[in-house]
Amino acid sequence: MVISRKAREVLVKGYTSKTAKVLTKKGIIERNVIKEEPKKTEMQHNQSIKKTDISRAILVRGTLAKKESLSEDKAKKSLRYAIFEGACNSASTTIVNSYSIPFALALRATNMEIGLLNALKSLAETVSQIPGGTLPKYFSRKSVWIYSTIISRLLWIPIILLPFLGGSVIAFIILAALANFFMALRGPAWTSLIGDIVPQDIRGRYFGRRNMVTGIAGLAAALVVGNLLLASNFQTIFSISVAIGFLAVFYFLRVEETAFKRVFHYGHSISFNPSSITSAIRINRTLVIFTAFLSLMSFAVNVASPFFVVYMLKDLNIGFFWFTIVIVAGGLISMASQPYWGKLADKYGEKKIMTVTSILVCLTPFFWLFVSSPVHVILVESFASFAIAGFDLINFNFLLAVTPAEKRPSYVANHTFIRGLAITSGTLLGGIMAQAFSSSVFLWISGLQILFLVSFGLRLLSLVMIPLVKDIITRESDLVPVTHVFWQAVAVEPVRGLSHVISSATAYPYRLEEVKEKIMRKIKK
Repeated sequence: MVISRKAREVLVKGYTSKTAKVLTKKGIIERNVIKEEPKKTEMQHNQSIKKTDISRAILVRGTLAKKESLSEDKAKKSLRYAIFEGACNSASTTIVNSYSIPFALALRATNMEIGLLNALKSLAETVSQIPGGTLPKYFSRKSVWIYSTIISRLLWIPIILLPFLGGSVIAFIILAALANFFMALRGPAWTSLIGDIVPQDIRGRYFGRRNMVTGIAGLAAALVVGNLLLASNFQTIFSISVAIGFLAVFYFLRVEETAFKRVFHYGHSISFNPSSITSAIRINRTLVIFTAFLSLMSFAVNVASPFFVVYMLKDLNIGFFWFTIVIVAGGLISMASQPYWGKLADKYGEKKIMTVTSILVCLTPFFWLFVSSPVHVILVESFASFAIAGFDLINFNFLLAVTPAEKRPSYVANHTFIRGLAITSGTLLGGIMAQAFSSSVFLWISGLQILFLVSFGLRLLSLVMIPLVKDIITRESDLVPVTHVFWQAVAVEPVRGLSHVISSATAYPYRLEEVKEKIMRKIKK
């Protein structure tokens, strides 16, 4: 429906909806037709205002006015249940993600099949974004999330039975890809819903806290199933994952869903037509550039990331005991660093912290070139967890900031679709190169280490896109140079925090009384 500017002005000034409908049909307003209405009684005036409010609601939202936001009490409960749901999801997902490649290796998968496994999982996630962004238009975002999660968890039941049915690697790859499809299908709906519930001004702190809790849950799950795997088998730990996944559904049922905001701004769809691409860049240039940067970085990361586990278990032969220690160490670092990165983002802005974390992510494959023992693996994986925790948190918050709430499901779907294509391409290329470099030597490195070096170079190349990404919110800290923020983030703030912990741990009891006395004196003054 095309509405003229002056027709909208008539509604805003307080004319009745009947007048607006006539003007809307004409699409134009003649000045000599519009006349001020005579004075009305108080009752007539109130009725007129009510009609005008409804008409304005139709124009602004595209439908009759609905309850847009939750009450404070319901919002707090929803945010709390969302944390519980995230904890269960993290535990379940950590199990299947951490032990999918070891399970494939136990089924005698080759490097090419490992690459195919990750590529098809990424492709399934990518393809799911198309229906994932469309379903919230016809069904509630909550129901999309619930049914997608249930189907995804159920698909792991035949995987659990796979060793008793012949142990086909190809069957495992197909089932894992289907499970990933339904797991990713819920992503746009969840992002839209949680974006409406969490206020803009506390997103950094809330998601930092939520990610810390989910990190603890993932850490606990990895520790428990790692010990179980030493005494049991993969079927047991995957069964635990399915059970915890259904517990996440139980908590998510208690999250209140806000009204889905519908505003007539402009359409948004994926198109490879040059004119459409130009139009998309003009409408939301920041989102397009951000998507391009993240796609390049994701391509570079996934060239090597699936093969770190292969390198640990096959080349270094560290065993499942050390593998569990590596997962736990990485989980601890990720858990501790989530609130840290959230506070830095609130202080310096997403753009600068995005730059810092991107540089750290680039260094990870370079450090893998010098790994030769389980201790080295723990150190490198701890560093990688610290970097990727901030990288994922900042990119998620930035995505929420650059997408309008009413179009968020389709925007997130399109963003994830493009990024997913890059992930799939990178993983496929990594699998081909891993197979090709299996017996190659370059300088002092060989095999998968050559793949790590290629990933390092590609990650550095993707950094050229960062200067083109613009911050959405202007802050006083925008004048602070990135080099200062980098050293604050990786050196000054961690040392200051460690110093504070040591000082607090070694303080004498009488100092607490002194502090209390100083505070009381200041209060009296």
